[in-house]
Amino acid sequence: MNDTARVPNACEGTHKPEIGPECVIPGIPDPAAGLSEIARARREQILEAAETIVAGHGIQDLSLKRIEDLAGMSRGQLTYYFPTKESILLALHDRMMRRMIRERLAGDGPKPLTGRAWDVARYALGKHLEPDWPPPEARDLLSLMLTFLAQAGHHDEYRKRMSQWHSDWRSMIATDVAGSVPEPRAAPPRVTAALIQALVIGLDLQLLIDADAFDRAEMLALCTKLLAPMFQPTRDPASGS
Repeated sequence: MNDTARVPNACEGTHKPEIGPECVIPGIPDPAAGLSEIARARREQILEAAETIVAGHGIQDLSLKRIEDLAGMSRGQLTYYFPTKESILLALHDRMMRRMIRERLAGDGPKPLTGRAWDVARYALGKHLEPDWPPPEARDLLSLMLTFLAQAGHHDEYRKRMSQWHSDWRSMIATDVAGSVPEPRAAPPRVTAALIQALVIGLDLQLLIDADAFDRAEMLALCTKLLAPMFQPTRDPASGS
């Protein structure tokens, strides 16, 4: 059993707290940590403008000039926080991802890092296979991810940031599995975490391209059957049990 200490976060509890930047995401650092309140507010103002443009017109119409106009600030103010359009896109990806995770942590479902990794995995897959998934905000996030992948060969910062995000996410899942499933396990926790990631991302991309690619209830049943052995301790041959 992994002895990693459980990471507390402000989203836990029996009630639904307000979702805000102060809500800590276990295992994933806040990119705005250490900034003053004014700096955080300015940063959010820029990203809010960028997200509004992307949601309304698409990534192709995002430009520093459009962000300046919508945010009501000068080029100097804008580039003080984000020197390039690429840096804004990366921060926008962070913002969208963190918001989705905070909403998940503040919801009614089982919480990660509470010894219920299997319940968390099933719940997450169920959410990603609901009839109306992916919602608009998830579509925008997936579009950003695809943009980063398409340009990774020319912008290494895209590849590095995506790699870091997925590594942080994978580490959190692996820690949850290690703290929930006693040894001996069917697979190392990080391998199980990578499989969960692959399923979630792969299913999301298929549904983004074709909402009717498969029967969602049947896919959920298959994924559950596939993952279940990863969350059960295996029999120890030496013990004969």
